[in-house]
Parts: sequence; C-alpha cells; structure tokens
Amino acid sequence: MTFENKQKEYKKFYEEIMYISSNYYIFKKRPNTKTHSLLKVFLLYSTLFLIFSILFLFIPKMIVLSGICFTLFLIYLYLVFETNYKLKEYMLHDNSTIIIDETGIESIENNEVSKKLGWSAIERIIINKYSISILPKNFAHFAIFIEKSSKEKVIEALKKYNKQNLLVNHSQK
Repeated sequence: MTFENKQKEYKKFYEEIMYISSNYYIFKKRPNTKTHSLLKVFLLYSTLFLIFSILFLFIPKMIVLSGICFTLFLIYLYLVFETNYKLKEYMLHDNSTIIIDETGIESIENNEVSKKLGWSAIERIIINKYSISILPKNFAHFAIFIEKSSKEKVIEALKKYNKQNLLVNHSQK
C-alpha cells in the first residue's frame, strides 16, 4: 500500500513528533502516554523556574537556590528558542511517500532519502492526536512519522499484514 504523507508546513504535526522523539523511551515503555507540545512544556518549565528564582530572592537563606533556578530558567529559555528554530527547519521538509508492504514500513522523501523499518524492528505504532508514530525497537533505526489523515490506510494495512498487535490507538479516547 502506497500513499502520500503531506505534512509540510503543519506546525502541530511537527510539535507532536518533536515531543515524541525527545521522549522516545517514555513512549516505548508506556505507549499510552499523552503527547504535548514540546514548546509549551519548555515555556512552562522556564516560567516556573523564573517564578522560583524571584521568590527565593526574598528569603535570605535561599539566595543560592535563586541563582540555580535562574540558571535553569536561562537553560529552558534557550531550549524554547532552539526548539522553535528546529520546528521552522522541519517545516521546510518536503512531503514523503509511505509504503507499507509485507516486509515493513518505508518512508521516501524526494525519491532520494529512504527510511525503512521491517516488521521485526517495530516496537509500537501509536496513533496520536496529529500524527501516527512508528517507533523502532532501538536507536539503530529511525522512527517514521505519518500524518493522522492516513489513519484508515495504516489500520487497513496492519490488518492486511496481521500486525494489529503493534497498534496503540489514542484517537478512540
């Protein structure tokens, strides 16, 4: 089964796959984990550390903690800008072609770059709010991400090749 993955310039899709990529082990152990926007998570932490650093300034015995919290605030602020930059770079990628066959799942970009996961190398296939994540068993392989609009095709292919046991569907919750 072959279909187009037309996620180019779809910000929520990329935010979700960035969160999944950065928390790969969490999703591997607990595939029912909810996804969030990585930018929002970093903004939340940076705001909390800024608040703590200001609060600790007013307690004389906690001034050292204020410095530590302010340093953590700066680190998370940097991560917000870096993540935003990466998000803009990812959105420049071209669309890809997804091929699901009896050997596994393959993603081809620009008819040049190809990522293929054999069925034995796939840990989980997770259907999230904006994406479908094909997670490998280890980091020797790349994760493959498909846009959510292809959900029916993916489920149909998994039934065809008898691989429904790999599927975790969050869209029904």
